[in-house]
Amino acid sequence: MQPGKRGTIVILHRPVGNRLAPKVCGVMPSRTHAKSLVDQLRRAESALHDLFYEATDDGIEALDAVLAACRDAVLSRTPPDPNSMSLDEMAAERERLQAELDARAPQERAVP
Repeated sequence: MQPGKRGTIVILHRPVGNRLAPKVCGVMPSRTHAKSLVDQLRRAESALHDLFYEATDDGIEALDAVLAACRDAVLSRTPPDPNSMSLDEMAAERERLQAELDARAPQERAVP
């Protein structure tokens, strides 16, 4: 977990398998939501563990579906504060961060 824009918390999974960049698991509106997402992901780890290593299109789609379901479950149980980022803004921030991490990863690997 690390701080994000406008008080959000970004949840990352370390790079594993043939992934060069960390996977952005979610952008949550508060630390409480982030902790709930981490707990939810730990409960789903039996399915997620193998999916983080999978690099096929099907594996990536399955991982994204499980991550989305976990995020939705957390946000439906504990709705975010009305003053925090909207769901669309959090999704856009998650995609922006993932694209930035993916673009930076090959450059970091190239340095000896």
